[in-house]
Amino acid sequence: MIKRSVMVMIAIVMVIFAAGCLDYKTYDQPAAEETDVELVNEIAQLERELGINGSSSGQEAPEQELLDNSEVVEEVVLPELGEEQVLSEEPSVITVKENEAVKLNVKIVDPDQDTVTYTFSKPLSKEGEWKTNYGDAGEYLVTVTATDGKLATEKKVKIMVERVNVPPVITPLADLMVKEGEIVELQPKVNDPNNDPLTITVSEPLKSGSFSTDHTSAGEYQIKVSATDGELFSEETFKLTVENVNELPVITGVTDLTVKEGETITLKPAVSDLDEDEIALTITEPVGDDGIWETSFTDHGEYFITVTANDGKDAVQKRLRVVVEDVNMPPEIVEVKLVAS
Repeated sequence: MIKRSVMVMIAIVMVIFAAGCLDYKTYDQPAAEETDVELVNEIAQLERELGINGSSSGQEAPEQELLDNSEVVEEVVLPELGEEQVLSEEPSVITVKENEAVKLNVKIVDPDQDTVTYTFSKPLSKEGEWKTNYGDAGEYLVTVTATDGKLATEKKVKIMVERVNVPPVITPLADLMVKEGEIVELQPKVNDPNNDPLTITVSEPLKSGSFSTDHTSAGEYQIKVSATDGELFSEETFKLTVENVNELPVITGVTDLTVKEGETITLKPAVSDLDEDEIALTITEPVGDDGIWETSFTDHGEYFITVTANDGKDAVQKRLRVVVEDVNMPPEIVEVKLVAS
């Protein structure tokens, strides 16, 4: 192949040289143009004869032959290495339930056997741990970053926290003791670990949250407190004791009196008792328990009468002043007799 190329070059040089000589000797311009055409045709003929444009078989000659049998090396373009490489792969998925603990175990391999450190994004701790709680339900995309001090690699992890419904929590209620006439108020403490809205109910007589006791309230009451989040239900009970407070009898209808000798005093005290206890009524002398005193013409003076009402538990007294005024009566001749001589 090299020999053939050299021969072609020699022929071309000879043709050019001849053309130069012809130009040197010829001054007629049209004749020179015809000579140039002939030279071109001769060069083309020489190329065909030498097989530069193709072989006798009509196949096209290869554009280039390799000088040896060395392999062709494909050029590979490597990506530029920056400070940090972020993997675009889909994140791993970890599923837990509320109130469960999350702890990630990371396995890292470094081809250079460099010392590698790694970190976790929130809500994980620096150790890759997280104690979930009720109310944490949802999706959390965290990043695990590993670095050898020069290059860093990231991996995304999706933590799916599934909701776990738990019943409301009612703070235990201690038994309660009050006396009649006192006001009882109740505000139960209830919370929901899932932060769900709650409906809280209390049984009578504390349904409204307040109980104004009176003289008829003595007794024991089982108070029930319930709470629901619409799905789950909780209940607590406690005992409310209302101690009886004795209501004293009330005496009315007696006032101080002023009468004259010879008049009759009549006392009619009225006694009431809110507890409806049986009442024992007594009146001191000179009136007496029957409440009647017929004064005489020698009874003038000042008297203090005490009315006592006793319900068997307590006694109430009412004291009144009675004045008996003197009435001067004319002498009375009872008998006239003859005196014997």
